[in-house]
Order: sequence, then structure tokens, then C-alpha cells
Amino acid sequence: MNAKPSKPPRAPLLGRFLFGALVLLAALVAGQSLFWRWSTGALAEGFSDWVIKHRAQGWSIRHETPEQGGWPFAARLSIPRLSIESPGDETSGQGLGWATEALTLTTPLPLPDALRLEATGQQALRIGATQIPFTASSFKALLPLEMGQPPRRANALLQGMVAQTPDGALSVQQLGMDANWTRSAEAALTLQFAAEDAALPQAWLRAPALAGFGPRLTRLEFDGALYGSVLPLPSLREQLDAWRASDGKLDVRQLRLSWGDLDAGLRLSARLDSALQPALGGTLSVTNPNAALDSLARSGLIQRRALDGTKFAVGMLTRRPPNGGPPVAEIPIGLQNGVVSVAQIPLTRLPPIVWPQH
Repeated sequence: MNAKPSKPPRAPLLGRFLFGALVLLAALVAGQSLFWRWSTGALAEGFSDWVIKHRAQGWSIRHETPEQGGWPFAARLSIPRLSIESPGDETSGQGLGWATEALTLTTPLPLPDALRLEATGQQALRIGATQIPFTASSFKALLPLEMGQPPRRANALLQGMVAQTPDGALSVQQLGMDANWTRSAEAALTLQFAAEDAALPQAWLRAPALAGFGPRLTRLEFDGALYGSVLPLPSLREQLDAWRASDGKLDVRQLRLSWGDLDAGLRLSARLDSALQPALGGTLSVTNPNAALDSLARSGLIQRRALDGTKFAVGMLTRRPPNGGPPVAEIPIGLQNGVVSVAQIPLTRLPPIVWPQH
């Protein structure tokens, strides 16, 4: 009778298994390293192409040598001392600019489905000839990516901002923004943003119109959409005329301000008429309107002898919500042929806008 073959020793089997696992792990690490190098190289090339394109369009962009990082689970490009200036002469009060000590661009690996941006250190915003340095505890943005297509959505969050304006310190606890846009000639841009808990510069409160509401703005939010063709025509007037002809319009779905005793919202739709002058209609809603009118009276914008009459007129447009809560005044507003109206009563005529020809 033949003897059964003996089983191979367990140690050689275990050794071959461990060796195979190490080979597989080394292959994965090598593959991930190659993919990381390719991804960071593509990120650096994309940034370089963006800089070259905008410099050719007249932008001024300066930065120090970018550094790559993030291995193994992200492709990261850190850009020190970045400054971006739009076309325009700063000395004549034109153009915009932004500078930061460092901007970091990051995409996750192995699925680069989004581009994350984070600005750190001292920053500065230029509006015309006005420089506004600021710091922030966090300033991040996110652009979802689609294969072979440029981004069409962006959101950003700024927290703990402290800015030094020419009128004094301005701080904002949180500022969030979300934007979406289409890629067709019939452009549609939707924008939402909200600012919370802002401390305003003291110089702003010297104006009688603002002093009555106090130094802290509780919340400012905006939700709107812009529709119509945006064409690269030679002059602004031609661009606006083409936008009007394409049924261009601006819809403000909500503009809301909570500041002291003022809690107001605005909804409107605006277009350009055949003379390229604004025409709009909408509704201004004011919660607890009597408290807001009292603040305006304290600021001197409403004379005391006219306060009771104004409250009576606004009271005719005031209703209490069906589900309870404070009273809300719904006031129709409009602008047609240069005439501003409130509750269908003409108030004033605005001078026409003269658009530049070039």
C-alpha cells in the first residue's frame, strides 16, 4: 500500500504568501507614486496655463516657485506670495486685486473629483486705489470637477475675517458663497451668499442714516440669478444691448438684511428697456415695520412730525402671518422710465445712465 504524500512544510507556504503580498504592496506603492507624480504635474501645468492665459489678457500675476506635495492621498500645489491684479490702472482707481501669503490647490486621489483651494496668512484686497489688508481664521473654496470639462460650480467659506478698511476695522464672523453657471452662450449665473455677525467700522456709523441701527449687523443674505447672452463685443453698450435683446434679466429672489431693529427683505426682477435704462418691479418686506420706522426717525431720515403719518401709510400694507409671528409690511416698489414708485405712488425721477461707448 502506497504511503500518502507528505504535506509541504507550512513555513515555505507562508513565506511565499508574504513575498507575494510584499510584491503586490510594492507594485501598489509604485503605481500610486507614478499616479501622484502625474497628478501633481497636471495640477502644476494647469495652474501655469491659467497664469499664461490671464497674463495674455492683461492681468498681472506674480508668485514665488510652487511646491508639490500631498503624497499619497492627494495632489497638492502650494503657491507662495501670490498676487493677482485685473486689468486696470491702480493709480486712477481702476481694477481689482487680491494677494495672499500662500494659496494651496489640492485634489483628492485616486479620484480627483474636486479642486480645493485654501488661502493662508496675511491677505489683501484692492478695489480701485483702495487697499484693504485682512486676516482670516479660515478661507477655503471648492470647485467640483467633471472629466474633460471646466468647473461650473464653486462655493467658498470665509471665517473669522478681520479687515482694516480706510474707515476702521471691519470683522465678519462668517461669509459663505455658492455660485453656479452654464457653459452656453445663453449664460445663466446663480449666486447665493450670506454674511453673519459683522462688526462695522466706527466711521460708517457717523452717517445719520446708519447710526440708529447700531454697530453690529446680524445677517445679510442674497439669492439671485442672471440670465441672457454675454457676448465679447467691443463696447459695454454693445454688450448690454445684446444682453437686453437676448431677454436678459436679473432676478433677486431674496435680499435680506437683519441689522438692529431693521429686518427687511427684497424681491425683484430687473431688465433694460430699449434705451438701455433699468426697469424693475418687486416687493420690499419689513418685519415689525414700526420698530424700523422708529430707528429711521432717530437717525433723522424721517421727521418726527411725519412719523405718525408714515406709520399709518405703512400700516395699510401690513399683515400678520397666518401661522402667527410679528407683523410684516409688504410694499410694492418699481422703476419705469426713470420714475421710482412705492405702492404705485411716484416718488422721484432718476437721471438716465450714460454708458461708455468704448
